[in-house]
Parts: sequence; structure tokens; C-alpha cells
Amino acid sequence: MPTGRRAHRNTNHLTKGDAHMPENEDRTPRVSDNPENVGDQDRLTVESDTVVPSPALVRRGWVASTFESFAYRDFTLFWSGALVSNVGTWMQNAALAILVWEIQPARASFNTGIVQGLAGLPVLFLAILAGAVADRVDRRKLLVWIQVVLLVLAAAMGVLYDTKVLSSAQPVLSLALVSTLGLIGGIFVAFQGPAFQSILPDLVPRKSLMNGIALNSAQLQSSRMLGPAIVAGMILIGSGLGLVFYINALSFLFVIAALLAIRTRVEFHPGHGVEAASNAGEPSSAWKTLTAGITYAREHSAVGVLILTTAFLVFFGFPYMIILTAIIQERFAGSDVARLYSIVYTFNGMGALIGAVGIAGLPATVRRNRVIPATLLLFALLIIGFSFATTLPVMIVCTMLAGAAYISTSSLVMTSIQAAVPGYLRGRVMALFMMAFMGVMPLSAIAFGPLGQAIGPEAAVLAGGVVLAAWAALLLLRPSWLRMEAANAQG
Repeated sequence: MPTGRRAHRNTNHLTKGDAHMPENEDRTPRVSDNPENVGDQDRLTVESDTVVPSPALVRRGWVASTFESFAYRDFTLFWSGALVSNVGTWMQNAALAILVWEIQPARASFNTGIVQGLAGLPVLFLAILAGAVADRVDRRKLLVWIQVVLLVLAAAMGVLYDTKVLSSAQPVLSLALVSTLGLIGGIFVAFQGPAFQSILPDLVPRKSLMNGIALNSAQLQSSRMLGPAIVAGMILIGSGLGLVFYINALSFLFVIAALLAIRTRVEFHPGHGVEAASNAGEPSSAWKTLTAGITYAREHSAVGVLILTTAFLVFFGFPYMIILTAIIQERFAGSDVARLYSIVYTFNGMGALIGAVGIAGLPATVRRNRVIPATLLLFALLIIGFSFATTLPVMIVCTMLAGAAYISTSSLVMTSIQAAVPGYLRGRVMALFMMAFMGVMPLSAIAFGPLGQAIGPEAAVLAGGVVLAAWAALLLLRPSWLRMEAANAQG
């Protein structure tokens, strides 16, 4: 994983920050350079609409092209370490939802919204700063230290649970401790997000960028499926939730090992990012440097609309999973809520995995700006159907298909933004995406948790689905809002 960001460059000359590198370093990976001589399409466009797959790539078939990024060592190490770590994270997320419900079942919807909201608020307020940091420091070292802190917090949660400090006997103290640990973790996650997202384009050549991002989404969705499934199995055999927190703590060791093992293609040195930004004409004042991502999104309206679409997707669409325990408790009164929650959550992750793999194999000739509104509308209709589901099989079908539509939409948006943004601005623009994707999530939890408590969780999900469907319909009627010119995503 690269420890520093690549300087701005074009195909004709190198900037000062690249003086120590071979001229073609930015597009020639060190390992498995070009399997089977697949074409050299390094000028990726935002939507990849104008990139025609080479005959060699077409001959390799769907499977080979879908998993082509695994031919690159650094990407494979990053993907594997992140998979193990994210499985642990989603195990803890599932365990926390069950824990909050156990502490105070009657207020599960409200408490879940508040706890998740506090954990995600730092992303909303710190993302812009975190993006600027990701563009200026050694990303690998930053990420390693963040993993160490998150490891300690997960272990602390396990100790508090095993010592009975977290229990229904003292709900106020328990919820306060869970919220505090979540808030502290959220601060470090806020700095982790832009750094993780902005390094992905440095792990594969540009022609494989969309495939690499889609496979990374598949990795995340695999963990979403595996994590809750493992927790469900542990509950069935009588394991305590404390063990889940310890497993999550250990999982961070894998991503730390991957970060340390990756051989960077660009050596980080102080001032590297500043040189690139200066050569690209980026404003030099501290405030303008900090807000350069906002300026870019404002001047490139299609990128701004994509970020706004992500905010709509999360705020109005994700509550169906945020208050899932409350929905199950109301719809299946007297049932084992923890078991049903794990089952539904697992099928949602399974659908998301299928969607992510499908996007990874999407032909380069497909127009992304036309697919995004369609998958967004499909997702909205599915969560509306979910809100009316009265049986477990119908709920499972709706949540599985919704998971596929959700990750398809978010992956398409992410790949489009990643491909559009110049390398020297990548951290700051992706910080805006993280604000919309993760920072808006706590606002959604804070809003829909109490709303679900007041009007019922199903009605709250229905309201969100209707608003999201209206936005998707507007995008379908205004395709020019998502029309982009060829990317200028240098270095």
C-alpha cells in the first residue's frame, strides 16, 4: 500500500515530485505488470463509457476480467488484510446491535439510533480535515496507528462486557460507556476512511481501477455477510458477545500486517503532496488547501450530484438496517430477536456481495450515469416493499435484493468519483464521499431512531423509501446531471 500520494503528472512529462522515478512508473505496477498483454488503456474516463476493452481482455472471459485486480500483489495483500479486519468489524457491529437491545429492549429503536449516531458523527465533522491529512502524510503509517487504537478499543469493549459492567442491570451506565467508546472509535475511523479510499487507485493500474474498487466493495460486502453469520452461529452454540469483541481486536492484526508488507510504488517523502498540488496550480493558502475538495465538487457539478446522491441513499435508504432489531421485535413479537436479526442481516450482506461482484464484471461499455438512477430507484422500491413485509421469507427476499441494489449504487458512484478526481485531490474529494456515505449515517440514525419510536419502525422505513424514490425518479428525468467529461485523474 502506498505510503504517499502520487504527484500530478501527465503522459508527456514528470513533475518535480517525480524526478526520482522512471517516467512510466505511475502506470506500470511492480508485480504481474500486464497479464496476457491486456491493452494499455490508461486514460480512464469518469464513466468508462468511451473506453473500449481490448481484444485480449475480451478473450479472457468474464471470470478473468472480473477478478483481474488480483494479478497485482499490493492490491491482493490490501484486499486480504482488509477482508479479515472487516469481518471482525461487522461481527462487532452485529454484536453491538444485540447488546444495545439486551440492555433496554423497550427502547431498542431509540437507543440504537443514538449509539450509532454518536459513533458516526466524527466522520461528518472531521472528514474534510481527514481528507487533507490523507493528501499530505504517509498514509500507510497513519493507517497502521489507527488500527492499533481500534484494536485497543475493541478489546476494552470485551473486558467491559465480560466483567458485567455492560448489562441491563445498569442501562444508563452501559449505554454511556458503549456510546463513549463508539465516539472515540469514530474519531479515528474518520481519519481512516479517506486514507483507505484514496490509496486504492495506487494499487492497480488505471485500466483496472473500476475493477479494483468494485472488488474492494465485494470484500466489504463479504465481511458484512460473514460477520453477522459468524455471530449468529456463535449465539446458537452459546458463546458470549464478549468473545466477539476479542475476535475483532485480533482481526486488526491482519490488516496491520498487510499494510506493513505492501511494497509501495511511490516513495513518500515530506512535501511530496505539496509539490504535486503546487505544480497542478492548487491554491496554497491553508483554508483553500483544506477546502479544495469542496471547490472541485462545486466546479464539477456531476461529482457534486453523485456525492449528494450518496447522502440521499444513506440518509433515507439505510434506516431499514439501522432499526432492524426494532422492526423484527415489532413484526415477530415473542421470537428470538437476536437470531432473526442475524439471519436477515446475513441475507442482506449476501445480496450486497452478489451486487458487488456483478459491478466488478460490468462491461466497460456500459454507461454508469444511466445505471446509477436505475439501481437507486430499484433500491427505493425494495425498501418500500420491505416495510410492508409480514413474513420472514418475504423480508429476506426484499433485504437480499435491496442489499444488491444498495451496493451496486454506492460502488458505481464511488468508481465514478475515483476515476474523475486528480490524484493530488483524491483524499479531499473522497473525504466528501465519506461524509456522505458514513458521516450522514449517524444523522440518519439520530433522525430515524426516534422517528421509528414515534410512528413505528416500518412507517419510518416507508417514509425514507418514498423520498429516495422521488430523488431517483428526478435523476432519471434529468440524465444531464450525471453526465461527465473525460476524467483528468492524474496521479
